Amino acid sequence: MGSIFFHPEVLADTLSETVGYKAGLALSLVEVCDHLSGTKYPDLIRASEDRVVRLRSEEYDELFYKLLHRVGHTKTEYNGDIYGIGLYHKYKGTRLAKVHEHVTELFTAMLPGLADEAERNGTKLIDPTPFLRTSFEKYGKNGLKLAMERIDVLARGLNLSPHSGARFIEWANPIQLRALFSGTNSAPQVGAFIDQRFIDYLEVNRTKLSKMHWRKFEELTAEFFAREGYRVQLGPGSNDDGVDVRVWKPGDRETDHPHCLIQCKRQKDKVERVVVKGLSADVQFEGAEYGLIVTTSELSIGARQTIAARGYPIREVDREALGNWLEKLRTPGTGIVRV
Repeated sequence: MGSIFFHPEVLADTLSETVGYKAGLALSLVEVCDHLSGTKYPDLIRASEDRVVRLRSEEYDELFYKLLHRVGHTKTEYNGDIYGIGLYHKYKGTRLAKVHEHVTELFTAMLPGLADEAERNGTKLIDPTPFLRTSFEKYGKNGLKLAMERIDVLARGLNLSPHSGARFIEWANPIQLRALFSGTNSAPQVGAFIDQRFIDYLEVNRTKLSKMHWRKFEELTAEFFAREGYRVQLGPGSNDDGVDVRVWKPGDRETDHPHCLIQCKRQKDKVERVVVKGLSADVQFEGAEYGLIVTTSELSIGARQTIAARGYPIREVDREALGNWLEKLRTPGTGIVRV
């Protein structure tokens, strides 16, 4: 493999711009280095601000894939397999090994023609239908299954490669990662309350939950219930009388009592009983079915004892349950193949 030479100040800018294009998150030099902590790269990137540095092309790819993962764009770190080597090992020695071999040969033979057709049509999109149809006709359902896996490997490789213009989502513009922690009034591009890019980031960086801006934490809570099909009202953020989010069941009228009142506690300390008592009073006053405390910590023993002893209709979503929320909310991979 060849080498890539980066002139002073170019490496960090290239990483920031390319990650911004692919993942939609704009990172500063400090943020790039912070998210690569524990590797050899932060020192190299800082040094590249003042002198020319050389990276083998495979090193640069590894660096880029590691950064994409650590900002949440990929759930696991991508290994750069665009040629289907993982599929070869997956089916080696199995009853589908021969089918996999035939489908791979068919893919190799048909791909140049599919790419040429995409260029002639001016769409820049490869239509895999002829390959899938031929795989099914020749090798049945197993052939179709393996063909779809092969297309997915190519799509993932092209979408994630730092050398390709492909990407999963056409972001209108990158958003500053620091806005997740400092707060922003910008409307989300994907999402009703909080931008999907912040959700994907948090799903991989769950230790950052307690550091995010308190308003973003409220927006994350509102987003979860909105995607579950509830009608959601996010409070004003101040002077909300202790209720951050109100939730109604699908089909409820605006005049109906809320189904649930939510108080969000983005903190490291445990939530004490005074919060439980206050939310219970709000539930009773507004005629809601129950109250929910969503926290990056957990309820204290005293708070749980108060709920049990007084029969308060209060439930809890703690930091572990928040992790389950994030898994449910993160972006699924697409399957779009671009040339």
